[in-house]
Amino acid sequence: MSTDTSPLPLPPSPLDTWPPAWTPAAAIFDCDGLLVDTEGHWVALQDRYLARHGATLDPATRRAITGRAVETVVVTIGEAVGKDPYAVGEELLEEHRQTLGGEIAPIPGALETLRAVAAVRPVAVASNSPRDLLDTTLASLGITDLIDASVSVEDVATPKPAPDMYLTAAAALGADPADCLGFEDSETGAEAALAAGLQLIAVPSISGQEPRAPRRLDSLADPVLTSWIAGWESLR
Repeated sequence: MSTDTSPLPLPPSPLDTWPPAWTPAAAIFDCDGLLVDTEGHWVALQDRYLARHGATLDPATRRAITGRAVETVVVTIGEAVGKDPYAVGEELLEEHRQTLGGEIAPIPGALETLRAVAAVRPVAVASNSPRDLLDTTLASLGITDLIDASVSVEDVATPKPAPDMYLTAAAALGADPADCLGFEDSETGAEAALAAGLQLIAVPSISGQEPRAPRRLDSLADPVLTSWIAGWESLR
């Protein structure tokens, strides 16, 4: 019996050619770690919390929980520090809310790319963040009016890496998931987008993350991406 657990190869994608000849009907963006550096802030906060309790996470565990819903993260950290996960969640989220406001910074190229896409295509944001944190982040970035729909962890039965969030976002935009372009930074988010059937561009921002995607870029400021989007005919 084979013991190979490596993921199956990705099917052919229009993104295999760069720039693609294909254009999407709509686009769905992750938020934390893709548009804004809140994912790095959240991970650093977790590591400080662990250190205060004399604990750490091994690299494999850290990689596995990056991008996951809060419920998954706090269970893992609760086990590491020997505390009730509900208490851990309350403490971590309260500290996150208190410190987030002054540290929201858009990732280079992110807002320019989102604005360029939103000018010609319906756009959604799909995030494993709680609704209040997602709304705060979008408002702080000044992009709420650019977004046609946003999907938070409370809006779906199962968070990423399940496909629910991307399927819900595509439905809100009135688009077939296969006609949607997704943007993700984490392994967790990438698996969700792929499972939903999206075409996907991955732009990892956290060390150790190797998201699977038909196209991976170092930055949303990629000049080929910018030129490709500029050539889309407007569907607005």
